[in-house]
Amino acid sequence: MMMKPFTRMSRLLALALFAFTVNPASAYNWPGLYDPLQLLTFNLDIDPGDWSKVKSDATFTIEVPAMFWADGDLDEPDPILVSVRRKSADALGDKVSLKIDINEYVDQKWNGIKKLSMENGDDVDVVAEGYAWYLNRVAAAASNSGYNPGLAAWVKLYVNGEYAGVYINLEQPDKTFLKNRGLYTEDETWLYKAGSVGANYELKVGEPDSQTSTALCYVPFGVEGSTDGGGKGKGNGKGKGGNDGGGSTTGCTAPDSDSAMATELNKLIDMEAMLTLGAVSAFHMGPDDMFSKGKNFYFIDFLDGDKRLYTQWDLDTVFTTKSPDGSIYGTAKRKRGSTELSQTAYQETILNNPTFRKQYDQIMADLLNGPLQIDAQLAFLNDLEVLLASALEEDPNNNFGGSSASQRFDSLRKWVSGRVININDQLGN
Repeated sequence: MMMKPFTRMSRLLALALFAFTVNPASAYNWPGLYDPLQLLTFNLDIDPGDWSKVKSDATFTIEVPAMFWADGDLDEPDPILVSVRRKSADALGDKVSLKIDINEYVDQKWNGIKKLSMENGDDVDVVAEGYAWYLNRVAAAASNSGYNPGLAAWVKLYVNGEYAGVYINLEQPDKTFLKNRGLYTEDETWLYKAGSVGANYELKVGEPDSQTSTALCYVPFGVEGSTDGGGKGKGNGKGKGGNDGGGSTTGCTAPDSDSAMATELNKLIDMEAMLTLGAVSAFHMGPDDMFSKGKNFYFIDFLDGDKRLYTQWDLDTVFTTKSPDGSIYGTAKRKRGSTELSQTAYQETILNNPTFRKQYDQIMADLLNGPLQIDAQLAFLNDLEVLLASALEEDPNNNFGGSSASQRFDSLRKWVSGRVININDQLGN
């Protein structure tokens, strides 16, 4: 079935909404809630005993009630009842990552969303993590594809009137995520989450499995050892996985040539979008992403006519290397005096295919000449420093390792400048 014209228009409109100048009257509505150059203030009023339980919860399943509101929200100024639980990120002192479920106790939305994912910046810091999300955002806006990543922005969080620090407010991939982008049609849309390496995909929206997941049953898209296509079973999104699923290599044959592989994947997947995600991941050298490790992503399947879309998830280990000289095609390793390139199954299948290698290189070059150009990145980081510096200095758990906010921004500016130069060298530019 071909995609309905109004759905295509909705997607184009959603991409247009990546613009960063937000009407103040709608600054708290999706997507204005995720404007990367505004710093909102969120509040939680929670029983102190419950708050202690959440902070010490190693199971990441304890949910407690709280009242939630945002300062200056003229459209929805009154506190609302929500549930709060701790996410699985490491604690930074008392600063823990949180999932705020807006519709757990009351059938409600808050400014167009139902869940808030509040990241504390545990593996690196909130500046680097949020900046990686920003890079996906500007890459998507510049892409001639359906790439539609989650949105993210920075907020200050207060719990019972006490400053908890600066967080990344990350958009949760769920049915609301799909609806806000014009991507959801009942019984015609599926959302899957990829977990750890080798694990089965978790079906979050839609049932049974999609036709695309059944067709893409071979490595790296499927999971070896399963007997079904796609990802059977739904987890509850609270640290509890679903049943076994994932694609299968049993009785499933991958295309037998590079040209056949390119033809099949172009038929089933928006490859421009997928390669754009991969290019951004390679830029910030995320070690736990789809291409680099086969994890931390969602994908969206549709009924006949629409191609699969991939979207990033979990960017808390980015910009972590001291030298920005990593290969954009794999991981270079020194062995017995020589350098060897180690590749994941995604990198082998996609980046070693002549059709997709050429496309990937062009996407990367276009990004470096466009939104990832050095001056463009430095200009944004300069503006971001002005926005966040004071709040970060007041955050005792900013994870800067004793450095000041100014020093952290300086190091990030130096890193991204070196990364642009390094990748241009790899591309022969």
